[in-house]
Amino acid sequence: MQILKKISRYRSSSALLVGLTLAIGAVFKMCAFAREAFVAANFGLSDVTDAYFALQQFPASLVAFMFGAFSLAFTPAYAEDERRSGSVEWLPGLLIHGSLVGLALTALMLACATFLLRLIQSAGTSGVRSTLGLLSVCFVPIIWTGIWKGICTARGRNLYAMSLTGLPYLVMTLALFAAYAAGRLDSLSLPVSMVMGFCSVGLYSFVRILGSLPSLRLRAAISSVWTIPQFRRFLQQLTASAAENAGFISNQVLLLYFLSRMGTGVISANNCAMRIGMLGYSLLSQPLSHLVQGRLCSANEQERPALFRRWLLVYSIMQFLFAAAFYAFRFPILRLVYLHGKFTGTELASVASILPAWIVYCVVMSLSGISANYLFTCAKGFSFMRWRLFAYVAANLLRFAVIGGVGAAALIWCSVGTEVLALALNLKSCLSTAKAEQAVPVAVASSAAI
Repeated sequence: MQILKKISRYRSSSALLVGLTLAIGAVFKMCAFAREAFVAANFGLSDVTDAYFALQQFPASLVAFMFGAFSLAFTPAYAEDERRSGSVEWLPGLLIHGSLVGLALTALMLACATFLLRLIQSAGTSGVRSTLGLLSVCFVPIIWTGIWKGICTARGRNLYAMSLTGLPYLVMTLALFAAYAAGRLDSLSLPVSMVMGFCSVGLYSFVRILGSLPSLRLRAAISSVWTIPQFRRFLQQLTASAAENAGFISNQVLLLYFLSRMGTGVISANNCAMRIGMLGYSLLSQPLSHLVQGRLCSANEQERPALFRRWLLVYSIMQFLFAAAFYAFRFPILRLVYLHGKFTGTELASVASILPAWIVYCVVMSLSGISANYLFTCAKGFSFMRWRLFAYVAANLLRFAVIGGVGAAALIWCSVGTEVLALALNLKSCLSTAKAEQAVPVAVASSAAI
């Protein structure tokens, strides 16, 4: 009877945690909807939004890396080191080197301004160049936020970690509303709001990281960190996740290139469709991934296979149901979010034509995310990376082949098709790894019996 009560309490607490996780994600997503509706009503689809949405992909790509690929490698390594020794010796070195990387990215973006503006076919006006300069400031704060988020997830503070990832966007929304209320809304309000969001949360994260360090010896942190074995193992997994993320970023940049060749407003229309179509990923998968990653890191090797299969089933059911419902009600949702002010019915039709491809892509990305969580926790990230890179290369070869004879939606479907194949191969790797982990205790038990 006591065992049944414990199981009941465990299931109740797990359901409550999942419910709170999704609720927090929903709050932040409602704020994102408000921001999207506000931007659409006040700016429409124009060269201003084209420049902003194209250039913000670069800091946004670092956000995706720090909250995704970096976290995949960092969180298990940090959790294992802290559980074993009570402290993470290589954290000060990671903080310093990460900050230097962020400064280098800022300098690189400024140095490549002319090339980037030519890539997105921008006229290179002073306003567009100012947008590029402002967005380049975001890199270092994003790195600080990603490190602190990983620490919180490793310590089991899943709700706090998830709130941390959504807070910059909440600040962005409030900053835009404040500029409008003050009558100061202009073409630079979009990049300024992004800088305010990530710099404020980044500075807070930096202070919290410093507070968690026992000491910070600058010279030792810079030089001796490379000799620590645990740091080297972390770098091996980070190499795999970074390679996959580099492929993802290259894929996004090439997609912008293809879309820019289709005329003014196409990049903005794709961005609107992507924001809506990927709602299931941001509303369901990203919040739950914090929870799943924390559970996988804290579980022993024998528990992981069953835990992975259970969450894979939950992910699949939730995503397919959400995608089906979202496709059925896509026009009312689009009208609710975007059909305001300067956003016309013709522009709405452009977004609607691209949306189905992003809805399906959302399902593929979600299931790929949980396979990545499992493989990186098992220190097999290179298997995940290999097939994802194959998918990116294949997708862009298809785009080169069909460009000029298809619409914008077909460019997204190219990624859907190739990444479905990569997902199938990665899930096969996950299940074979799970079988191997389950076989280990059986072999040990047989040996002990002999």
